Amino acid sequence: MAPIALWLAFAPAPASSTVAQIQAVDPFAIFEAMRSARVADVRRVGVLCTEPAHVAAARAAGAGAVVAVGEPLALAAAAPDVLARPEELDSLIAERYGRGGAQRRLVLLNPGPALTSDAVKRAAGGADLCHREREYRALDLRLRAKLRRLAGLDETWRIALLSGSGTAANEASVRAAVRPEGRLLVVVNGVYGARLRDTATRAGIEVAAIEGSWTEPIDVAAVEAALREGDGFDALAVVHHETTTGLLNPVGALARAATATETVTVVDAISSFGVEELDVQPLDFVTCTSNKCLHGLPGASFVLVSPTGARRAAEVEPTSVALDLGAYLMVEESGSPPFTPAIPALASLDTALDLALAEGIDGRRRRYAARCAILDEAIDRLGLQQLVAAPARSHSIRSVRLPPAVTFEALHERLRADGFVVYAGQGALAAEIFRIACMGELEPADLERFVPALERALAELCS
Repeated sequence: MAPIALWLAFAPAPASSTVAQIQAVDPFAIFEAMRSARVADVRRVGVLCTEPAHVAAARAAGAGAVVAVGEPLALAAAAPDVLARPEELDSLIAERYGRGGAQRRLVLLNPGPALTSDAVKRAAGGADLCHREREYRALDLRLRAKLRRLAGLDETWRIALLSGSGTAANEASVRAAVRPEGRLLVVVNGVYGARLRDTATRAGIEVAAIEGSWTEPIDVAAVEAALREGDGFDALAVVHHETTTGLLNPVGALARAATATETVTVVDAISSFGVEELDVQPLDFVTCTSNKCLHGLPGASFVLVSPTGARRAAEVEPTSVALDLGAYLMVEESGSPPFTPAIPALASLDTALDLALAEGIDGRRRRYAARCAILDEAIDRLGLQQLVAAPARSHSIRSVRLPPAVTFEALHERLRADGFVVYAGQGALAAEIFRIACMGELEPADLERFVPALERALAELCS
């Protein structure tokens, strides 16, 4: 959506930013002013208000921005988007809603937080719920049922709903998967595998790592050999989709190796669940987030736990209060979360799951593949080099080498000026690459506009 295209004000106009004046305190007067200005989308309309009744009318119309000007005490209770003094109004509009303003729509081509639909945003703004009451209980049960349907799981699988990012789900799972005196084997072929290793180390767990190239899937034979050595491991942890580079690891083969040695698996599926091919059945702890490929709002995460994983979690003495996975696994039966959940994020996930189930994982993967085809064609045509070979690439991230003498900072700023946000490399790749992600509610038209913007930016920076 473009920046605010039309500013309306209840007469008399409070600032020079006003495009049209509204004579009646009525939502239909706002629509009439829009019709006269030939603006059809009320989300692109800003309304300037000097009285609480004005705010109420603008809210009823669904205006994209409701700005109150005047006495703060009298207007605050009406809940405008922002309060301003008359002398600061023009600068505020420019800073928040202008072409370079903080509230304009940027096309997020970063690997989370991803773009979300209006339906998902509306779900987060619904009725306030108490997590000890029946309304939240109904939401909780709906989420569990939908997650099982999407993952193809029966009710023997348990689900932990957490407040926090996917990293919180990873830490809760790692702590629950390894018994006292047990050991964890971690696959490290990117920043997020390294984070799993560091998470376990800080939790006091003995860790061994299988290191691999950041641009190639991990060597399954090396993992198999490590699992067979010594006294064995309690758990194997691996990132399915390493967003460091957009690399997919062979989780299915690794799960078979773990099963052969009676080792439980912790799989970070944070940026793959909902799009990539992933058979959850052979796994034990599968960590996911509400955002990224599920297109919900950030702030909630969850863990899909097999019967074996649930038994393991019950064996392990909790080493964290906030991240006690066993406590979260009891909620389905008890109906009482251990702490206040991130209810708006969970409400948005409820709506996002409806959309994901309607489309299906295969359908969403096809949609993501079409986006990646646009990117791949452009990257090849521009003579840029991708880090990961095609067979190992995900359906959502492309890691591209920066041309000589082009810095990420310079490229980022030029693309941002055109309304696009790309992501830097991480770790050892920070100065070498940039990343383009196509997660979330991204339209092909967004990418078709991005390609010429990227071409212009590179032409300027390479000249």
